[in-house]
Amino acid sequence: MTKSIPFRLFIVIMLIVLGAVYLYPTLRYEQLSRKETHELEQLAELTGYSLSSLATDIYVDEIDLKGQVKESNLDEATKTAAMEQIDYLRGSFRDQIKYHRKKAIKRGLDLQGGMRMVMEVDLVELVNKAAKGKNERIEPVLEELKQQALTTDINVLETLELLCREKGISLATYWGEPGQSDESVRRDLQDAADDAINRSLEILRNRVDQFGVSEPTISKLGSRRISIELPGVKDPSRARELIGRTALLEFKLVAKPERTQEVLLKIDNVVKAGMGIDTTTVVVDSALVEAESDSAAADTVEEVVKAEDLFGEAEELGLEGDVVDSAAIENPFLSLLVGGAQNILVPAKNKAKVNRIIHSLDVQKSMPNDLEFRWANAAEDLEGAPEPMWTLYLVKKDAEQTGATLADARSTIGSGYEPDQAGKPIVEMDMTRAGARTFARVTGANIGERLAVILDNKVHTAPSIRSRIGGGSAVITGMRDMDEARDLAIVLRAGALPAPVQVIEERTVGPSLGSDSVRRGTTSLLLSFLMVTLFMLWYYRGSGGLADFVLVLNVFLLMGVLALFQFTLTMPGIAGIILTIGLATDANVLIFERIREELRLGKTVRAAIDTGFSRAVVTIVDANVTTAIAGAVLLLYGTGPIKGFALTLTVGICVNIFSALVVTRLVYDILTERLHIKRLSV
Repeated sequence: MTKSIPFRLFIVIMLIVLGAVYLYPTLRYEQLSRKETHELEQLAELTGYSLSSLATDIYVDEIDLKGQVKESNLDEATKTAAMEQIDYLRGSFRDQIKYHRKKAIKRGLDLQGGMRMVMEVDLVELVNKAAKGKNERIEPVLEELKQQALTTDINVLETLELLCREKGISLATYWGEPGQSDESVRRDLQDAADDAINRSLEILRNRVDQFGVSEPTISKLGSRRISIELPGVKDPSRARELIGRTALLEFKLVAKPERTQEVLLKIDNVVKAGMGIDTTTVVVDSALVEAESDSAAADTVEEVVKAEDLFGEAEELGLEGDVVDSAAIENPFLSLLVGGAQNILVPAKNKAKVNRIIHSLDVQKSMPNDLEFRWANAAEDLEGAPEPMWTLYLVKKDAEQTGATLADARSTIGSGYEPDQAGKPIVEMDMTRAGARTFARVTGANIGERLAVILDNKVHTAPSIRSRIGGGSAVITGMRDMDEARDLAIVLRAGALPAPVQVIEERTVGPSLGSDSVRRGTTSLLLSFLMVTLFMLWYYRGSGGLADFVLVLNVFLLMGVLALFQFTLTMPGIAGIILTIGLATDANVLIFERIREELRLGKTVRAAIDTGFSRAVVTIVDANVTTAIAGAVLLLYGTGPIKGFALTLTVGICVNIFSALVVTRLVYDILTERLHIKRLSV
């Protein structure tokens, strides 16, 4: 046993170190959050803007806050102070808070405030629209289905099948084909219902991504409902408007490369002018544009300079304090891009800088009236690229066609002899009659151009037009796999939902309530911890102090595990931690009482400890494992608050067993075998 002491001690120390490493981002994020609140309050006082709007807009690059301040009626000193604060919040501070936030323990809606919405996909309307040849036989069934759906959270399709069976009506009569079985019709309706919910989820995810909340939660709730939690949202009306609006699917032409070159160069000159660099000096990456440079002027630019020596916009570009080479000085905007005008690629680290530039008021004034920038819906890991790349598209401002003219889109495996289709994932599109005419005209007039498919201002694909596409059908190729093809088909169909989506529940938790919940939860946790530790010290003396040490370690390791897996902490979760404190003490009480019994029988300290642990271990494991099973069941099948409680309880029990049987025993072994104590304070 003595030989195992160094190994066990090493394991415990390593766990403590790992716990500290994983908990540091949480502690740092909490410090930054408090500082963020203070900085935003100061900014609101300087500018006169509302705190709620600043909290929402400060990290949204599409909103040029500095431009708004520049054009405001504030005095110059206030403008300067406000713009410096915006630069700081959008620069190094944002990088810090984003870095630590993704690694910190998440706080639930009840702890930090925010908004929760439950939206319901109207499957009754879906069924109603899909019914063919409705008459007096089926109308009462549909009316009864509607009434039941309004009053209870029924499974719409199961209820429809039951009501039709009671009336002696076959589902195939109104929703199927002649000879089709009711079971087959039911599967078709279920597929349509699942498709409607998946489309709704895609739309809502787009909405939430655009809103920019830190840790949104979007999940299915029952058979036809979708739950959305937006922690930290301080402007519920804006969130409600953004999430609840109709999906916008557009087909827009991508600008030609030579036009893109002109726009990129113009933006580069606008940025240089703002930085105080002579815009007559043109030094441009040959991959982007070709232009003659004034070598004499270029020679005046030092090869390496400090970004803080630049005039004006260095902070806005996110360059403060960095060493920047001559390319970044000569072409401050173009140096942030990769590739050419055909495919504008932006490294992930540069996306925020580029976004701020293209949406600044000065750049927007210089943009052509018929063009606009749009980002891809996600970054891509390109072969050979050291980091993910975002694609930036310059597209026509006016849409050639909208989702209103799209009848259907489906993913499948291509057939035939076309090399880009045969055996590969493709998406087939069907247009309405009016849409077919428009699509044929657009594709016929723009052969060789690219047509971007845009959902809610995000480009999901931009295939090239190879020939005029008539007949109302088209095929999109180039997908990597079937998952990508299915996602694109959902995006295409999302512009015209077959079933309405309605908000049936909305709950806003104000920041004051969230802060109050945090304060009360922290107070209850500290009080319970203090009372337990004092009792253990009074009743078990020296061993009680050991139990208190193990208790502190227990809570520390529990929080470390929560941070490791980035669990979300809720108010019921804090209740689970408090219960864990009690269970941790219970295990040590069992051990101490068994040791006391052995000492009363006259055994030595070493023998009493060995026997006490051997007698207590079965009881400890049995009691904790049965509780852990109950916690695991709650974790598996519970929702909302129940799940938060079960999570901390289950993890806490696992940590409890380790702390009681390993850490407590290790300390006793060190005391008896290394320090050779003869009396035990217990």
